[in-house]
Parts: sequence; C-alpha cells; structure tokens
Amino acid sequence: MPTSLYFLIFALLDLISVLGLDPTYALDMDVKCAIYRHSDDLNGDNVDVRILAMGLKGKTYYTAEVIPDHNPNTTATTKTDSEGIFWIVIKVPNGEYSLLFEVNVYEGNGTDGRVVAIGDDDAPCTPIYRISEQVK
Repeated sequence: MPTSLYFLIFALLDLISVLGLDPTYALDMDVKCAIYRHSDDLNGDNVDVRILAMGLKGKTYYTAEVIPDHNPNTTATTKTDSEGIFWIVIKVPNGEYSLLFEVNVYEGNGTDGRVVAIGDDDAPCTPIYRISEQVK
C-alpha cells in the first residue's frame, strides 16, 4: 500500500511541474468589512474592506481586487513587508448596498498577474457609528 501512495505523490508532483503550476499561495488570508454609518446619507454609506494575507513573497508588489456583489470592482496595490505580509484597506463608495465582498490578490501591479489568494468576508459588515451617535 505505501508504494501506491508514493506513486500518487510522485504523479501529482510531476503533473504540477509539467503544467507549470506554482503551488505557492498565501498561507492565510482574512477579509473583513466595516460600514461607516452616515458617511454618505445621500448616496449610501461607504464600506472599508480590510485585507490581510500572510505567507507571500517579501518586499513584492501585490494588487487586491475587491468584487462587491452590487458595486463596481475596486483595486489597490501595495508592497508586502520583509516577512511577506500584505495588508491593505480599500474603500468602496456606497458599499452598503453590497452584501458580499469577494477579494482576489494578484502578484504584481495590476490584475494581469497570477492570482495568489482568493477569499471573501465571512460575516456581515460591522457598522461603525460616529462618536456623537454612540450610546453612552
């Protein structure tokens, strides 16, 4: 039985090398969003989408693309730190109309690079009120 397991592992590694796939992806990615209540009462409240990805190449540019379900896509690019940590906050104008914020992280400047991480917010956006509106 162990021989067939070794053969399977070898076959998968060979397939990856033949196809040219790079199996290195972000080890962990977290996406959270926050609605800023009354930030734009006329058009709809703004949403910040916070993206944290770890395990990427250090000191390398990556682009995050936020894909809301009811708003236009938004992208932003930043450089990871020396340990490969990618941290960025993207503002989605009138984002309160969206319920789901999917995120793709691409290597390089722009969305033409290879996708290294995919995720979405796993909970409803947290509302943040102005200090004057908070209950005392």
